[in-house]
Amino acid sequence: MITAAAVALLAMAPPPPGGTTVGTGTGAPPATGAPTAPAAAPPGAPPAGMGAGAGAGAGAGTGAGFSTISGRPPEYPLKRTDPRIWEAKLEANLWAPILRRGDTETIRLADIRVWMPFVLQSTWSEVDASSIKTDIWTQGTRHAAPADRTTYRQGLAQGLAAVGISIPDVKGQSLKWNIRWLEQCWASQVDEAAAAAKTWPAEWPAEVQESLQPQPGIEAGHADFKAFVDRVSKGKLRQVTPWVAAKELVRATIQAYTAIDVDGIRLENGFPRGIVFNGAWQSMRNGTGTSHDVAAACVAALRTAGIPSRVVLGMTEVPVSSGVTKARFVTWIEFYLPDAGWVPVNPMDLKGSVRGGLSVERPWPSFGTWEELNEYLPVCYGFVAPVPGAISMPYPAAYAWSARGQIDLSQASDSVTLQILGRGRGKP
Repeated sequence: MITAAAVALLAMAPPPPGGTTVGTGTGAPPATGAPTAPAAAPPGAPPAGMGAGAGAGAGAGTGAGFSTISGRPPEYPLKRTDPRIWEAKLEANLWAPILRRGDTETIRLADIRVWMPFVLQSTWSEVDASSIKTDIWTQGTRHAAPADRTTYRQGLAQGLAAVGISIPDVKGQSLKWNIRWLEQCWASQVDEAAAAAKTWPAEWPAEVQESLQPQPGIEAGHADFKAFVDRVSKGKLRQVTPWVAAKELVRATIQAYTAIDVDGIRLENGFPRGIVFNGAWQSMRNGTGTSHDVAAACVAALRTAGIPSRVVLGMTEVPVSSGVTKARFVTWIEFYLPDAGWVPVNPMDLKGSVRGGLSVERPWPSFGTWEELNEYLPVCYGFVAPVPGAISMPYPAAYAWSARGQIDLSQASDSVTLQILGRGRGKP
C-alpha cells in the first residue's frame, strides 16, 4: 500500500490502461484491469431512465459486457422487509499547510475530476437519482453552480453508476467537495431450507458472470485459494448445494484469521482518511487483517469455488463511545443464489460464532436473514469507483479522482466525513 510518507512529490496523471488499482499486498498475483466505461452523460443530466422516488427503476446503460443494474428485487426464498429511507452525505477534503513564508500554493492541480460510485439499484437498496446533489469549495469559497460541473456515468462494472464532479483548478492550500442523496434500504429474510435446496445451475446468468472473476485485492483463482477451497470441501464441492458450500467457505475463511481489526479505518489527528485494505491473499496468508480484508477473502474463496460473489463497501452508524455513534465505512459481502438473487452476509457478525464451529444446518446471524440490513447503505462494489484513468487516495474511500499537477503528499492531508440521517419508513 502506498502511504503519504513514501512519496515526497506526486505528479498526478491518468495511469496506464488497466484502471484503478488498490494495494494488493506484496507478492500477490497481478490483478485484472478495470473495464472501459461508457461516455459521460451531459452535465447535470441524471442517469438515463432513473425517475424520482425510491421505487424508480434503473435505466439502460451502455457499458458492453456489464449489467445495467446491480441486482433485481429478490425472488423466493429471499424476501425484502421493513424498508427505511436515509439521507446520506459524503464529504472529502484535501489541504496542504503553508510551510515556508511566501509559499501560498502548496497545491497546484488542474483538470481535477472526482468520481463517486453509486449502487443505483440492487437487490436490497435503491437510490433516488433525482435527489443527488453536489457542492464544491476551493480555497474556502463555495462554487456558485456545482450542478454545471456534475456529470453521470452508467454501465460500469457490477452495474455501478458514477457521479463525476469537475473541480476548478486549484493554486492554493485546499479543496473540498461533497455529494448528497436519498436511498431506500430493505432488511432481508430467507427461507433457509428452500435456499439450501437450490442446486448448482448449468450456467450462471450473464449479469453475474463478472462476479466470478479476480479483481485488485480479490485474487480469485489464485493457487492458494484453489488449494483452500479443495481442502475445505474435501474435493467434494459439487456434492453439496451452493448455499451449503457458501456457508462452509465463509466459515473456514473467517477461521483462518487469528486477529481482525473490525473497524479497519485509518484515522489521523482524529480525521478518518479511508479504509485500511491489504488484500485478500496477503491478509489471509498472514492470518491478520481488517474487516475489509476478511470480506475480500470470503469473496475470493467463493469466486474460486465458482459462486458469484462481491464485496459491498457501504455506510452505517457504528458506536464510537458510550451512547455515541458515527457514520463509518463498513464492508459486507453478497453471493448469488440461483433464481433468487443476491444473498447478503456480514462476516463480522459471524466472527465470534465461527470459533465454535457454526453448523451449516442451522440459521446464522446476518447470513441471508439480516434484520439490520436496512441500516446499511451500499456505496460501491469493491473499494474504489471502477472508472478508468482515475485512482484512489492512499486509503480507499470509494471515490476515485484524476488531475494534472503536483502536490506534496508528505505534507498534505485528506479526510472523508460521512453523514446518515433517517427519513422514516419507505415503500414496500
